Amino acid sequence: MGDIMDDEFNLSGSNASLNEKITTKYNICVEKCDQYAARTKIEEKKIMGKEEGELVFETTYTPYFIAKASYRIVYLRRNRYGMSVPSDVESVKILSQVFSHNEIINHEVKVEAIEKIIIERADSVELSHKGEKIGLKSIPPHNEIDASFYESHKSEIITPKFDVGDIIKNFRDKLVSRPHDVSRSLEETFIVEIGVVLRTYYWGIFKSEGKEKKMRVDSVTGKPEMP
Repeated sequence: MGDIMDDEFNLSGSNASLNEKITTKYNICVEKCDQYAARTKIEEKKIMGKEEGELVFETTYTPYFIAKASYRIVYLRRNRYGMSVPSDVESVKILSQVFSHNEIINHEVKVEAIEKIIIERADSVELSHKGEKIGLKSIPPHNEIDASFYESHKSEIITPKFDVGDIIKNFRDKLVSRPHDVSRSLEETFIVEIGVVLRTYYWGIFKSEGKEKKMRVDSVTGKPEMP
């Protein structure tokens, strides 16, 4: 066990400011069916005569959100410990403090203390793009991608029906709370990690006489759907 320095219990120092760190990572679901296989599935509908008209292909990405947050505060607080002493004790020295006879009341002395406290809190949530809470099992396996992919495909990503900033605010309101008994804060951090997971859908749009009929292929399952 290492030595504890007196400076660690110095109440006269300045308080640590809250250090917030917000990071976002981007991921894409592992494909069972790539764009070429999806195109083949869609084109088969036209070859077999089940669909007609001009065929246009599009790609969209539906996002999931995995959000994690943690709060940690390390601080000093004052306290008093009651310590019993034998009845025959006239006076006593505890560490560097001397207690005289009149300070021993009912065979007990009150020792002033400075305590170092660590409090940690955490929370997480997984959401669909509609803002519905889902479990991690509902999110397919995925791999991390570079942020540049997300930026270059923004127009193809379905816009979530909520503000990601609200997730951060909810975490902050729930987790970030400085205890009332803080005499001096040594460290205070609030960390949020937002994971955006993109699920790819490949679309075939059949256009005929001003009408459109859509078919899509889920890249994760490989199943064609008529939404």
